[in-house]
Amino acid sequence: MPSGPAFPYPPSLSLAAIVDLDALAHNYQLICKSLKKGTLCGSVLKANAYGMGLKEVAERLYYEGCQHFFVAHLTEAIELKHYVGEKCSIYVLNGLRYGDEKVYIHYGLIPVLSDLSQLQAWNFFGKAKNQCLKAALHFDTGMSRTGISPLHVKNIELSDISHTEICCVMSHLACSYNSSHPMNESQRKAFEEICKRFPFALASLSNSGGIFLEKKYHYGLVRPGLALTGYKHQCFSLKKLRPVMKAFAQILQIYDLPRGESVGYDASFIASRASRIATIGVGYADGYSRALSNCGEVFYKGQHAPVVGKVSMDLLNIDITDIPPEFCHIGDWVELFGDNIPVEKLAEKAGTIPWEILTQVGPRYERFYLNKHNEQEVA
Repeated sequence: MPSGPAFPYPPSLSLAAIVDLDALAHNYQLICKSLKKGTLCGSVLKANAYGMGLKEVAERLYYEGCQHFFVAHLTEAIELKHYVGEKCSIYVLNGLRYGDEKVYIHYGLIPVLSDLSQLQAWNFFGKAKNQCLKAALHFDTGMSRTGISPLHVKNIELSDISHTEICCVMSHLACSYNSSHPMNESQRKAFEEICKRFPFALASLSNSGGIFLEKKYHYGLVRPGLALTGYKHQCFSLKKLRPVMKAFAQILQIYDLPRGESVGYDASFIASRASRIATIGVGYADGYSRALSNCGEVFYKGQHAPVVGKVSMDLLNIDITDIPPEFCHIGDWVELFGDNIPVEKLAEKAGTIPWEILTQVGPRYERFYLNKHNEQEVA
């Protein structure tokens, strides 16, 4: 029977993740080589670097040459500042909140301004400080979420940017994971017109999906996030991307379930045969979706074992009847996603997307990091 995951030593928690920083570096370099000549490759490290761990991921990407980093919140940016070089550009995507100007200046961070009032407030602050402050401008070319309307480009006066260094203009593609969608091209054309107003700034349109459209979508800077994790979306033309993170949970109990008996809340599973059930220490509080009740599966001892009963907050049950009992032990580890259960397949069963699965790998998981020297570290 196959052995469990190759942890460097027994985890201290009942949940563990192996994060392969070598695979991360491989993916980053592979993306860099695919870009139009002269295009820079940044990285999006929101939500604890898609669950992989902000510190370790940022440090490795910086080592690999990344100089442009994007996060959602100011608190993420402040933490990230400690892990990368002083000259790196750290952009905060969710805009400028009133009163945060001093914090941005103190840490040398770049706000992504998404409406004219934010731009005016930022410029006013720079004028009061007698400084020219860096900012990125985010334009809404069709996502209809955040961003300055292209119609307002003409309303940006020189007085609005007298003390603002616009270092980047950006937008976000709404349908980039559907390469044939006509909205991709309409957004690109709208963005092209915006760029004419700011020829001095880096232009950034493409997320992971956009990178794998035509190279005319690359502009000066791309922003991969999901592609760095090694997830193989059908639109990704790079087939050699390598999965970075694998997640595991430990068996806490094994018991015999008589035919006709139920498992878990609401008695949603009733055994049609005498069964052997293992309870493992993971639940929806750990990001294992309740939607996987009675339809999910884990990988254990070379087999796919089905989830039976409702997924509860901290526990779920799997049916191991078809695995010889002499090979099953309390304390064994099962794979939640990884080499044998791709994260995209798990997401499909849960009725969600890989982004959600990855970002829900929270602090209850003990993370083991593999580095380029094949050393293993734990955080």
